[in-house]
Amino acid sequence: MHKFAAYVFVSVDFRGIALELSAKTLWPLFPLLLLVVVVCLTWAMVKVVRQGHDRQAIWIQAGALMCYLLAAASAIASESGGMSAQVHRPFSLLAQLFIIWAMYRVWGRRRHGLFSLNAVALAAILADTALHFVLIR
Repeated sequence: MHKFAAYVFVSVDFRGIALELSAKTLWPLFPLLLLVVVVCLTWAMVKVVRQGHDRQAIWIQAGALMCYLLAAASAIASESGGMSAQVHRPFSLLAQLFIIWAMYRVWGRRRHGLFSLNAVALAAILADTALHFVLIR
């Protein structure tokens, strides 16, 4: 069980239907969000390369993907307790900056697919951050 499981237990009763928002219920969302981010960033990388964008766009997209993969690997490694749980945060912040930079570059250039893929990846990263905040409180 996750180390923050003892801190979270919220119960909501909506017209007789009880919904428990505990770490046990929310924990499966982390791998799902990881999958969403990796798929979106990989797909965006493929689109950038196949559509023949300039080298800077390729490097920005590659930077976002590599930084997020490093963040995910360090977060998974920190779960065993071998390293600090804070190690993944700089990689995650750098990945978010690369994603925002990539979104800024394609804004208004009729590349809606690339913008949408980066937006979904960024939303999933922010949802992961919010979920961590909910589980700690």
